[in-house]
Amino acid sequence: MEGNFITLNNNKVYVTTIGEGEPIVFLHGGPGGDHRFFLPYVKPLAAKYKLVLYDQRGCGKSDPIQDNQYSMEGEVRTLELLREELNLEKINLFGESWGSMLALLYATSYPEKVNKIFLTAAIGMSATGFKAFEQELLKKMSFKDKAKLFLLDKKMQRGKATIENILDILDPYYVFSKDTLRNKVRYNMNSTVNHVIGEDIKKQYDLTEKVHELSDIPIMVAQGSHDTLPPEKIHSLLVKYIPHARLMEIKNCGHWTVVEKPNEINSLAFEFFC
Repeated sequence: MEGNFITLNNNKVYVTTIGEGEPIVFLHGGPGGDHRFFLPYVKPLAAKYKLVLYDQRGCGKSDPIQDNQYSMEGEVRTLELLREELNLEKINLFGESWGSMLALLYATSYPEKVNKIFLTAAIGMSATGFKAFEQELLKKMSFKDKAKLFLLDKKMQRGKATIENILDILDPYYVFSKDTLRNKVRYNMNSTVNHVIGEDIKKQYDLTEKVHELSDIPIMVAQGSHDTLPPEKIHSLLVKYIPHARLMEIKNCGHWTVVEKPNEINSLAFEFFC
């Protein structure tokens, strides 16, 4: 399971491939996370498929971008360059959280290059969902944790705290059972990428006028029953625009479906991608 660097548009992108067969490209969340979020949870899929996991630009081991010029459009272009470099005619996409948005962005830009799309911890078809996620997350938080978050944010601006300190507060709100956090693999989070692409999403993410590009692509959405945006909200934020998408509820599960319910997610993915 050794990874390697591939140069795309003069930037080194870190890529790990596992297994053989029809390719599934995994799009991690954040923005700013890295591909290790999916490992080792999705490894069983390698029994039948070629799993392609990569760190988005500036994330994990991939090169940072000069002057922090990160953008949604740039990540779509990187994914297309990766597809070309790996000589993959068509790809299946597996997108988690922000990665679910990236999957839809790519598919509406290159529909002819996409076979199927599996989304989990989905956000929606526009910035409305992204903003709603932030609002609902704050609603779930205790007053004590909100105060801690506020103070840490101020410290981060002075370079006296890290995004990992903030994630230590937020992590319990991303799961249904805090016990499952013991299973979570520690990975890096690039706070600059998180902020820059987050602002880009708020200003420009809107695919509601491009949904016709998805009409021929099978789509499944696996959403935790207790996700910050639960299935009923994802129905209005996403499925309403893509009626042919299958929405599956993962019981007793929060936002991190891959971590909390890997067996169910893998079972659904096996069925869907076959």
